[in-house]
Amino acid sequence: MRYYIFCGFIIVLLSLQTGCSIGPVLYVTEDSTNITELPHERSIRSNKKPDLNIKSLNDFMNLDINWKADACVDQNDISRIKYHKQYYKSRYIVVEGRIGIGSRYPVVLDTGASQPVFLNVSHVLDNKLLIYDLEETDSDLNGHKLGLCYLPLFQIGEVTFTNRPCLYLSPPSTVNLFGVQIAGKNTNNNTVIVGLPILSKFRYIMFDSIKNEVEFSSNQNFEPGKKGIWKKYPIHIEEDFHGNTFLFVQIPVAGKDVELQFDTGSGRGLAIGEKLWKQIDDEHGNLNLKKGRDFYPYIGRLPCRRGIIPKLKVGDRIVSKAEISVFPNDSPLLAECDGLLGMQYFNDTVVVLDFDKSLMWVKKLEI
Repeated sequence: MRYYIFCGFIIVLLSLQTGCSIGPVLYVTEDSTNITELPHERSIRSNKKPDLNIKSLNDFMNLDINWKADACVDQNDISRIKYHKQYYKSRYIVVEGRIGIGSRYPVVLDTGASQPVFLNVSHVLDNKLLIYDLEETDSDLNGHKLGLCYLPLFQIGEVTFTNRPCLYLSPPSTVNLFGVQIAGKNTNNNTVIVGLPILSKFRYIMFDSIKNEVEFSSNQNFEPGKKGIWKKYPIHIEEDFHGNTFLFVQIPVAGKDVELQFDTGSGRGLAIGEKLWKQIDDEHGNLNLKKGRDFYPYIGRLPCRRGIIPKLKVGDRIVSKAEISVFPNDSPLLAECDGLLGMQYFNDTVVVLDFDKSLMWVKKLEI
């Protein structure tokens, strides 16, 4: 699963919108399956929401992640949380989180996502979140409608996020086929996505795929301890003119120094273009790749060639049965980078994203 390109595509769409405005505050009734407008005063009494002075979705995109009201991340000590059971199927980083004081959901910690927090309409309905009424917008993504809501409280383990404006998706519109209404796909997905703008605010985040835990620290720096245990690689974050943020790591692959987008929201291995593949393939005796299509949510199935490299050197470690997908050089997946590096190559070790020092630490395996 990958969300970065999905969120990036959303922002591209939103950057083209000119007719959006914020209408009355909306409230979700307990017995409603739709979002129903109620009087402004009743909504405010039910759940306090600040005035963000948003005139369009572009204004929302330009909000500072630590926006000037009282949005914050509250964490007293270093904290750990177990991987969600979904991890064992997907191998991307997913934990359990809670909206408000009740509902629990799988939460993808996705360095490939450009939005701080991304919800869907079920989160809004189930938790009666206040929404901003976006008028005169034709923002549409494969039938999904974009909305803007206010998330007052969100928790991951002992880490608490408060007062967050969020985008959410409504399910695809129903399609009338020969008089029968057919609902769109993915309406039951209850996953919350936490993206790079929030993750990068921590001093460091550790993905421990030996103990199957995530460690967060907003106050203390990462201390690697005894020398020789870790290998480090430079990382940096770039932002494009749409406001998308990308996390890149400089790491050798098959002896070639490359810069790849690092994506904890992907359980796959390596996704690269034909140009880079030719360099790597020379080291592996012209590996035979089969034509296929890799699926990316809200975009579709992108044509590629796929294969498994028996042993691939990544950094200073050897990855066995390394999955690789090779895309045309002009694939939309590679619009911002030469390749994407997922978590499949690190599912037997520990990775630390040290945002304070701009380093990625990879723990060496014991022999």
